[in-house]
Amino acid sequence: MRRSGLATALGAVALVVLVLLTFNVEDYGLSQLSQVALTMVALLGLNLLVGYGGQTSLGHGAFYAIGAYTTAILVTRVDMPHLWTLPVAAVLTFAVGVVFGIPSVRLRGFSLALVTLALAIALPQLLKHFDGLTGGQLGITVARPDLPGSLTADQFVYLVTIVVGFLVLLGVRNLAASRTGLAMVATRDNEAAAGAMGVSVASTRVVMFALSAGLTGLAGALSVLLTGYVSPDNFGLQLSINLVAGIVLGGLGTVWGALIGAVYITYMPVYATDISQSAPGIVNGLIIIVFMLFLPNGVVGLLRPVVRRLHPSTPSSTPTSRPPRAAAPRSVPQKETTP
Repeated sequence: MRRSGLATALGAVALVVLVLLTFNVEDYGLSQLSQVALTMVALLGLNLLVGYGGQTSLGHGAFYAIGAYTTAILVTRVDMPHLWTLPVAAVLTFAVGVVFGIPSVRLRGFSLALVTLALAIALPQLLKHFDGLTGGQLGITVARPDLPGSLTADQFVYLVTIVVGFLVLLGVRNLAASRTGLAMVATRDNEAAAGAMGVSVASTRVVMFALSAGLTGLAGALSVLLTGYVSPDNFGLQLSINLVAGIVLGGLGTVWGALIGAVYITYMPVYATDISQSAPGIVNGLIIIVFMLFLPNGVVGLLRPVVRRLHPSTPSSTPTSRPPRAAAPRSVPQKETTP
C-alpha cells in the first residue's frame, strides 16, 4: 500500500513537471514528447492483450488506423470539435475490438496472430478503396484545433496527450490490480483453473481484446491532433511491428514497460535513419529476437532487482505480519497411585 501511494505521488509530481515543460521547451521537442505519450497509450493497450492476456496480435496498427480515421472524418466531415472525437474514436474502436474479440475465444497463439496480421494488411487497402470517405491514397488533411489563450498548436496537443497518457497509465495500473486484471492473468496462465475458480474465460477474453483495441484507437485519434494528417500508407504492417517491438523491449505484462517502449519507438528512428533508411526495421527485428531469447522480461525485468535492493521489504513494515505464537505448554500425564 505504501509503495502504491508513493508511486501515485511520484506520478503526480512527474505530471506537474511535464506541464511546466510546456512553456520551457521548443515546439519540436514538445511534439516528440507528445508522440511518446500517445505511443505509450497504444502500447498499454497492446500490453493488456499480449502481456496480461497471453494472446498474440500482429495487427494492432489497424485499430490505431481506425481511431485516427474516426477523428479525421468527424472533424472534416461533421465539423465535430477535436477533443470530442477522442472518446468517440475510443468507443468505436472498442466496438470493433468486441467483433474481433469474439473469434479470439476459440483462436489461440499462431491462429490469432494470423487473423490480426490479415487485418493489418487488408485495412490500408480498404481505406484506399473508399476514397469518397477516407480520401483514398491522398488521405485527409485535418486542421489544427482552435487554441485557448496564447497556446501554440504544439503546446495544446502536448498538454492533451500527457494528461490523457497519465490517466490511461493510472487506469491500466489500477485495472491490472483489480479483479478483472487478476482474471486476465489467471486466464493467461491456466484457463481450466481460471474456469474452476469461477472466471468466465470467454467474456474475459472478449473484454480484454476490446479494451486493448479501444486504447490503441484512442492513441490513433491523438496522433491526428499531433500530425494533422492521415493516409493509408501511414498504417502499414510496420506500425504493428513497431508496437510489438515496443512492448517486448519495455517488458510484457508491465505498465512501466509501455513508457520505456514508447521512448524507444519515438527516438530510435531519429538516430537510426542517420545510418540508413532501412535501419529502423532492422533494429526492431533484432530487438524482438534478442529480447525474446535472452531478456524475455524486457528492460523492466532488468531494473526490478535494482529496485528491490533500493527498497527492500521488511517483515515489520507489513501490516499483516504478526509476532510468532508461543507454543502451548504440554501437559505431562501423571501416574496413578494405588492406595
